[in-house]
Amino acid sequence: MQASTPPLALVSRNISAQIADHLENLIMTGTLVPGTRLPTERSLAEEFKVSRTSVREALSELESKHLIERVQGRGSTILDPMSNTRKLATMLEASDMELQNATELRESVEPHIAALAAERALPTHVAALESILEKETDESLSQEKSMKLDIQFHLLLAHATGNKLLLTVLQFAFKCTEHVRERSHQTATGRRISHLGHQLIFEAVTAHNAEGAEHAMKRHLADVHDVSALAS
Repeated sequence: MQASTPPLALVSRNISAQIADHLENLIMTGTLVPGTRLPTERSLAEEFKVSRTSVREALSELESKHLIERVQGRGSTILDPMSNTRKLATMLEASDMELQNATELRESVEPHIAALAAERALPTHVAALESILEKETDESLSQEKSMKLDIQFHLLLAHATGNKLLLTVLQFAFKCTEHVRERSHQTATGRRISHLGHQLIFEAVTAHNAEGAEHAMKRHLADVHDVSALAS
């Protein structure tokens, strides 16, 4: 199945980088679903009104990050953005101590991510975050769907920082703490607490309140820890 790509407003410089960043954002937020194919280079060039060379360079960047797979004659297939960390995560899951280290890593990184997102988030990031929050209000959400939205929310915050290293670190931390995150989404109460935490973070980000976003993230992680402890 071929994916459809939302429009992109380009500025004159670094066109290929802008295209790559736009497509990466769509992949990270789940708008472009793993397993589907991107439109052809020609179609993307026509849609974005750029040269095929710019599109080709953008796709090469995405391929280097293992976000797409390009096969001659078959086009570009979207990959799971979390796949790069699975092997390392499997190794860490074998040790409780290493898992604790990964949990501490998340607590040390995400508040800073929230603060940077408050300073740097673009209107497109804010709109995507708001869309996720709206979906989280559905009380009939399954544990799996709620967890997926949760991950998308936090990855989008990291993407809003513009720092690819922070995004990679967060992906790794998520894979290492996946079963802990599952516990926090087991009950409707846990899912509601997660959503309320996201709402407070979102309000601080939209207000460009870095200190408030950092505090809201610390509170959110503490709440999630407590919920997970009760569910264990």
